[in-house]
Amino acid sequence: RIIDNTNIYFTQSIYDIWCQENILSNSLVLYPNRIRAGIYHTSNIKSVVYNLIDDDDNNSLFSIKTKRLVDFYFFILNITRPFDINREYQNLYVLHLQATIITIDGNSTEQAK
Repeated sequence: RIIDNTNIYFTQSIYDIWCQENILSNSLVLYPNRIRAGIYHTSNIKSVVYNLIDDDDNNSLFSIKTKRLVDFYFFILNITRPFDINREYQNLYVLHLQATIITIDGNSTEQAK
């Protein structure tokens, strides 16, 4: 969720994503809708770095990285321990993301969930 509705970069304040359970290797999560997950590149942005914040509740089950493709900075979520994902024990994980945005005017941060 975008904090205080003051953010201008994220394409959405909340992203719904899903992942397969009990898979054999580290896996990416899937984005079921066609909305890009992340931040559009504009002429004033130099770089974007995503981080997970308050991830203690999820026992570091997820990792995040930034991938720029042409005009967009995607956040790529990975499941670090796929055998620990089981909907019978927990069917919902809430992740809080923070983007550090380096612009020609300085640095800023935004959050989403």
